[in-house]
Amino acid sequence: YSDIRRAAEAHRQTRQHIQRWLKPGMKMIDICEHHEGVVRQLVEENGLKSGLAFPTGCSINHCAAHFTPNASDSTVLEYDDVCKIDFGTHVNGRIIDCAFTVAFNP
Repeated sequence: YSDIRRAAEAHRQTRQHIQRWLKPGMKMIDICEHHEGVVRQLVEENGLKSGLAFPTGCSINHCAAHFTPNASDSTVLEYDDVCKIDFGTHVNGRIIDCAFTVAFNP
């Protein structure tokens, strides 16, 4: 129980942080790198024992899910974009996964 609870708490804190931090004008790759750094810190990444469950999905607009920008991707999150963030944490193989959507233009 403590493994899944630890993964869930790191996931919850990361999600809350990113929802407050995310703003239009940011490069998608920078969003993913910052996000993954927060996860690594909060879940106390330790090789295969704890860390990211899979690469962060950071999809915008017509791309529904499972897009992860490459290091050379210069795509910028715009005010009118709909951004979907999907990520997972794990501790000893116990995975917590969820996604959320952000839109700045109501």
